Amino acid sequence: MIDRKKYREYKLKQTKEFGKIDSTFDYFIQPDQDPNIIVDEFISNVELSGDFHDMLINERVEIAFQSTDNEPVIIPNYQTLEVMLVERGLTYNAIRVQTNIDNFIYNNLYLLDDRSEEYNNIIRYESGYTPSVPFIRDPGDYIEGNEYNNQVYQKQTYLEKLRAQFEGNMIVLNTTGRLEVESLRMMIYGEWRPIAFAAQDDGQAFPEIKTLEIYNWINELGLDYNAAADWFDNDSVLNVMIDEGVIANLKDDGRNSLIWNDFTHYSWDEGDLRGSDNTDYVQQSRYRRYIEETDNNVFDLEFIQPYEPAGSELYYNEYRPWQEIS
Repeated sequence: MIDRKKYREYKLKQTKEFGKIDSTFDYFIQPDQDPNIIVDEFISNVELSGDFHDMLINERVEIAFQSTDNEPVIIPNYQTLEVMLVERGLTYNAIRVQTNIDNFIYNNLYLLDDRSEEYNNIIRYESGYTPSVPFIRDPGDYIEGNEYNNQVYQKQTYLEKLRAQFEGNMIVLNTTGRLEVESLRMMIYGEWRPIAFAAQDDGQAFPEIKTLEIYNWINELGLDYNAAADWFDNDSVLNVMIDEGVIANLKDDGRNSLIWNDFTHYSWDEGDLRGSDNTDYVQQSRYRRYIEETDNNVFDLEFIQPYEPAGSELYYNEYRPWQEIS
């Protein structure tokens, strides 16, 4: 018996077909839509779990692709998979598990062409991949032979902490005489580069004062110094920066010095070159280009941060090398 009180309560009307589906209902299929059309699909032979890159690297999952233009084919690697997902505006969430309606066997499928040359870190980020326990980082970046480098399980290492602290910043060994200038360094891409050059006439080291002044302005330090002072004067930009702690004074001799000896060095007279002939020192125009290249914050890359801590050398791969920006 039909309870018509419910019709009145929800203001419903019974159709002429007495409760059956109206004969004009189109089942959500557009008139020109073929219900047998196969859209682009990514189909895995097992459910994805844990770290997706690890599963694909170690072949614990196979993913097939099929579309209206392609019979099912196997995707060769995670790089190709992520290129294909991202170009369609999809993420890993779009991958479904094979069911009994999928009329194919994975072992019988052809291998799709490898597209890993099109892969980059932005594609990885947009694919929705993130490392999963036990991995802290992307295992795809840490393959050594058939094993993973232990760093894939580590958070920020000692050297990464130092790079995060000193990248784009400056040190001196000590302030004894000309060693204050000869040991003046800025970390650029994880290497200590001099902020001094050999004078053309006598080959003595002189600081690149304009680089220090640009550093002051670009970092909005507002230091009170005498722009006309000689470098050895107490009120020079060099000595004010050391006194204010802007330039870290290691107060060391360089023989067994932490921080100083932890990274590669270039010399203010590298290759016995003088002045601007030495392209390894942080000359003012080169420093400007470094700022423009990195936005003065090397480790602030959203598409790397889910995979690497600040200070990781892998950030440097996203920028043009020093000699290219010089």
